[in-house]
Amino acid sequence: MARRSIEDIRKAELIVAALDVVAEDGHDAATVQRIAARAETSPGIVHHYFGDKHRLMLAAMRTVRKPVAEVYRTATHDAGESGRAALDACVAAHLGPGVLTVRRAAAWLQFAARVAYEPDYARIHAAVRCRQVAALRRALTPLIADPQARHLTALRIAVALDGYWTETATREGGLYPGEAEAGIASLLRESLL
Repeated sequence: MARRSIEDIRKAELIVAALDVVAEDGHDAATVQRIAARAETSPGIVHHYFGDKHRLMLAAMRTVRKPVAEVYRTATHDAGESGRAALDACVAAHLGPGVLTVRRAAAWLQFAARVAYEPDYARIHAAVRCRQVAALRRALTPLIADPQARHLTALRIAVALDGYWTETATREGGLYPGEAEAGIASLLRESLL
């Protein structure tokens, strides 16, 4: 495994600090000063590595959903990219305990709330949604023959997954164990009849 550079380590620390502030106090409270204080560094370091708050926030938004992609890639390596095992892997990648956390969901919700009026956030959100729906469509290919029905089912599942992320962020204590999985399983039973 290649060693990470000091720059990569420092950027990752600043992104984690930004996500912590966004998740705990909201996007508007995430000033460069607060993020730098959380990372135990100076605001100048934030500017050195990211140029400005906006670029740091874009990096943080991209980082929020990276664990989903990583878990999905690992799971589909063995399961393949289509079929029920791949569908289960895609759902699990979104809902796994190491992925769907209150902190991560709260940060994503803060960024997603700005999609309508922040073009850069909208582009990231659209890219995430396109990858999510494409993975679900691939998984559904042998299960749903009609391309239109397959696309609509993939979109329904994606929206339901996002709903569980929102519920995790907004409900005291997050979701009950297995709650999201049961809801998605019910949706799949209805869709795959």
